[in-house]
Amino acid sequence: MNEQELTLNTRKYIENFIYIRNKKSRIVKLHFNEPQSKLYRAIQKQYDEGKPIRIIILKARQMGFSTATGGIIFKQIATHRNADAAIVAHTEQASTNLFNMYKLMYDNLPPELRPTKKASNAKEIIFDNDDSTGLNSKIKCMAAGTKGLGRSMTLKYVHISELAFWEGNVAEQMNGLFQAVPNTPDSMIIVESTANGFEYYKEMWDKATRGENDFYPLFIGWNELQEYQMPYSGFELTDEEKQLMSKYSLTLDQLEWRRWCIRNNCNGDVQLFKQEYPITPDEAFISTGRCAFDQEKIVSYLPT
Repeated sequence: MNEQELTLNTRKYIENFIYIRNKKSRIVKLHFNEPQSKLYRAIQKQYDEGKPIRIIILKARQMGFSTATGGIIFKQIATHRNADAAIVAHTEQASTNLFNMYKLMYDNLPPELRPTKKASNAKEIIFDNDDSTGLNSKIKCMAAGTKGLGRSMTLKYVHISELAFWEGNVAEQMNGLFQAVPNTPDSMIIVESTANGFEYYKEMWDKATRGENDFYPLFIGWNELQEYQMPYSGFELTDEEKQLMSKYSLTLDQLEWRRWCIRNNCNGDVQLFKQEYPITPDEAFISTGRCAFDQEKIVSYLPT
């Protein structure tokens, strides 16, 4: 990855040549939304500083980070020699979904940009040919808990998805993956997850925010995604909604969507909404953790 490739070619390549299945099940070009652009800018910042790219993301649901990370990794693997990537999801089904996303990206590339691909029975895409004169690069999708995760691998790119929901010995699995990635500026590790109480991911996030590791902490609240709004129907605001509007500069259309989501996607449970769609990092973790005190009051007293 050189500077010109990252600053110009990577995003241009993605938004011109990479196709995805959107939320309406349509095959469309991948154009970054604002949260995805925010991730891209964070990657750009670390690259400009000459650092290995290390980012940990705390997010609301359905922001598109797996897709954006996938687009970036796919471009790098499909255009560079001897570069391997590991994509690790929290379940087998999630791993399969991510593999299918990569397969769709490959299948929809213009023929002149499509690298030679070898057949594989595993959930991996190998860019090479039978006489090994191709790119010799690979994308492998796995599920957390896979035996020997990261062992005997040399990886340039790693995407860790929904880390807070991994099962088993998470520290051991992460150690195996981390040791497989060299500490070089052309390497990248992206960790993304919604919150799930106080566990390994929370500890890693806290260390990032305190500067105790080299991961850049990137939080994206639900209010940062433009599509999370609906036409205001004229309802009278509650005291909580007035406070949210004042504190986070929410619009009436955003509050309309928030009411709709709580009522329809969260079964009327405000705490569940805050768990799945936090507006601050503190709200994300307090809403998902076990707490003997009034969580609403704790969050209200925390600074923004």
